Formats: sequence, C-alpha cells, structure tokens
Amino acid sequence: MTTNYTTKLKNKRIISINGDESDIFLNNIITNDIKKIDNNSAIYSCLLTPQGKVISHFFIVKNNVEILVIIDDYLADEFIEKLNVYKLRSNVKINLKNEYEIIFSLSDNLKIKSIIEFNDPRNKSFGKYFIVNQGDQFQINFDANDFYLNFLIKNNLIDTIFRNIKDQYFSLELNMKEFKAIDFSKGCYVGQENTSRMNLKNKISKRILQIESKSDLTPNEELKFENEIIGKILTSKPNFALIKMKNFDLFINKHLSSNSCNDIRIIKPSWLN
Repeated sequence: MTTNYTTKLKNKRIISINGDESDIFLNNIITNDIKKIDNNSAIYSCLLTPQGKVISHFFIVKNNVEILVIIDDYLADEFIEKLNVYKLRSNVKINLKNEYEIIFSLSDNLKIKSIIEFNDPRNKSFGKYFIVNQGDQFQINFDANDFYLNFLIKNNLIDTIFRNIKDQYFSLELNMKEFKAIDFSKGCYVGQENTSRMNLKNKISKRILQIESKSDLTPNEELKFENEIIGKILTSKPNFALIKMKNFDLFINKHLSSNSCNDIRIIKPSWLN
C-alpha cells in the first residue's frame, strides 16, 4: 500500500453474535470457517440460499468471545433476520453494535486507538479496516468515501454492484473461491451441496467480471464476440458482465460488442489465472 488515503465508512454496520454456541451456530450457516480467525485477523464469508446463491457477504472478526460481522448497511437487517430464523433454540444473542464504526485505510503506517484492526482477508493489498468506538476523536483528515468505492471497482470486487445481483448468482460465479470466502473442508453449511459439486466438477461456466467501454452500456444486453453470445451486461457505471468461461482465452483481449456498443473489453483481474 502506497497511499495515505483514510476514510470513515458510512455504508457499513457491525453485528454482534455471542453466546456459548455462537461459533458452532455460525459455522453451520456460513461458507467460511470461524476457526480461522485469530487476533487481529478476519475472514471473508457469505450466506447462501439453500440452492447456493449468494444472499450476503461480509467480514468476520472476534473481540474476545464476541463475534463481529462487518456488513453493508442495506444487508444488515435481512442478515439478522436470517440468523434469527436459523438459531432456533441455540444459546446465541444477535444485536447491532451501533456504538462502533469502521475506518478504512490504504496506509501502512496508520496507528490509531482501535478495538480491532485487520487487513482485508480477500487480499492484504486491498487495505486495512479499524473498528473504533463511535465518537472517538482522531487527529486525521478523513477523506470522502468515493475513492474507497472506486478502489473496490478497480480490483474487480462485486461490493458496489451486489445490490443489483443479490440472490441471483452462485458463489463461484462471484469469484468467492478466489477471494477465500469458502472453506471446502469444514463440513456442511447452507448451500454447501451445490457449491461443493460445482467446485469438484470444475463447473464454473460463468463469472462476473468488470468490463470497459468508451460509451455507455445498457444492462441485460447480450455481450458478443464475432456474433457469438459470450455473456450479458449486468450493470453500467460501474460496468460488470456475466462472462462465459468457455473459450475465455480466445476473446479475453479482443473487442466485444453489444447491440448498443461495439467497443467493449473485459478487464482481467490479476487474481484470475
């Protein structure tokens, strides 16, 4: 990381999960393994439908015996509702932690008083997060959130478009394996059967990737290479598409087209082999 960019994230909420059975309870639901968390480290994980499609995605850390879930604000209420449905009679308490807030930084040298700090578990080059008490004062000139959102897009992360694709795509199509959100050895969780089957049979036939164009794109238009349909435009500004992986190497560096634009290219992320 080579920038001093630091911001308070306005779009995040923190959910507390505690109780004697909280680890077991959460591990039976989410895609990653709670046991991977240690001091000042986090995991990235998802909650899936029983069919394996992604309902929500989030970071998880521990503060002593308390589990803290860092999630986008518009996903928080539904996530709590789902947990309450699954917990049945488990000894688990689930609450929003409104007394906390999140600071994000790309600086290697930022030192602040925090409850917990951790590198982005998807890739440590994606920045660092600090959980702090609401109202704490810092000798920092905080930047606007805009750069943070653009940084996510630049790294081909689906955070900024998830509202548009929620509940519609499998975790492997959203590149969650590459972002270390799935543990394939921990045992059962909601949506595990289809996820494991796709992974074992290497059936990642489509992926959501960023695309670029010199003109505005229209969502839901077919994406073509030499008159063959190779995907579909999902969102515009930012531009993302669902891309077929068959013959991917033949068109990855070529000009693609849709009905409204004939100069579209796929941005291949560094983490995609």
